[in-house]
Amino acid sequence: MFVHFIPHKGRGALVLALPLVVGIVLFIIADAFHLSDRYIGPISLLSSSFIIWFYDGGPALLREGLHNVKKSKHTLFWIEIKYWALVMGIAGCIWLGTVIENNMK
Repeated sequence: MFVHFIPHKGRGALVLALPLVVGIVLFIIADAFHLSDRYIGPISLLSSSFIIWFYDGGPALLREGLHNVKKSKHTLFWIEIKYWALVMGIAGCIWLGTVIENNMK
């Protein structure tokens, strides 16, 4: 049923799965070393956005411009995953900022 609502081609599921996998790995590391887990969410979003950005040719987009880069076959909701990486990075920065601000109070 969800296939009709989330059309994607290629590796679009990375946008959803990669932050979860990175978050689980960071949580295991934080638990093993008895570290605070309040930064795991934002850091997993930021690191996932970097991984997805470089995986899908994001730097080529900046280097060569929008019209000279080959169209990616990796999409989620018909949006290329390199653009989801930008959204995830912005969301991770905002979330990290609120966590840091709450810790300063």
